[in-house]
Amino acid sequence: MQAQQAWSPETPPDPAYYKYHGHWSKQARSELAERDHLCFTATITRTQIKHFHAAGIDTLQQLSETALEHVPGVSPVLLDRLKVQARLQRSSIGKARPDYQLVDHDKEPATGLQLLPPHSAQDVFFDMEGFPLIEDGLEYLWGCTYFTDNGERTFLDFWAHDAVAEKRAFENIIDWVYARWKADSSMHIYHYASYEVSACRRLMGRFGTREYELDQLLRNEVFVDLYRVVRQGLIVGEPRYSIKNIELLY
Repeated sequence: MQAQQAWSPETPPDPAYYKYHGHWSKQARSELAERDHLCFTATITRTQIKHFHAAGIDTLQQLSETALEHVPGVSPVLLDRLKVQARLQRSSIGKARPDYQLVDHDKEPATGLQLLPPHSAQDVFFDMEGFPLIEDGLEYLWGCTYFTDNGERTFLDFWAHDAVAEKRAFENIIDWVYARWKADSSMHIYHYASYEVSACRRLMGRFGTREYELDQLLRNEVFVDLYRVVRQGLIVGEPRYSIKNIELLY
């Protein structure tokens, strides 16, 4: 009520400071795009946006062009990265393939592309799809791409339409990847972001099954998060680092 009474058309609220806009989402995004708002800078946080506003940087273009080397509240390393991020996003406008820049990898401990292990013929590329809008949710699709002995790319899928099938799919996929790893300890499971590992841990606890196998895969760092590799290894001229944005590179 106080917010409604204090509202003034001269000082409207900033949609960027709110995560959800409900039925006003389209309007909010349109306003932010018209203002070239800093929130469209990939990886930037609301706290960082406030620091940039205080330093007189209000738009993505201003961030891409600023000569400032110090912004209170933002570390110099992060400031440099965000300036490059904004510059690449601006230079990528209208391009089918966005511009990108490799990050310095001469670091300890290893980061970015240094996290990629050597290739194994047993490597698996893993993705899951879940449906959260039912009680306890449901992981309904488990997909794996791998290469056969003759080099043919193959897709293996497990489906679940209820909790019983979900448990069976979980057990089947863990058994399958665990057997591949036992056959070749250099084998890895590649996924994008933390969802797959988090879901496997959750289902292991819920169903009380495959604890040993999953623990061995986790302890031996068989899972490789490609989102972490990309975020640390590249700066890409896209407003997000989702797999749908990154796949524009290739």
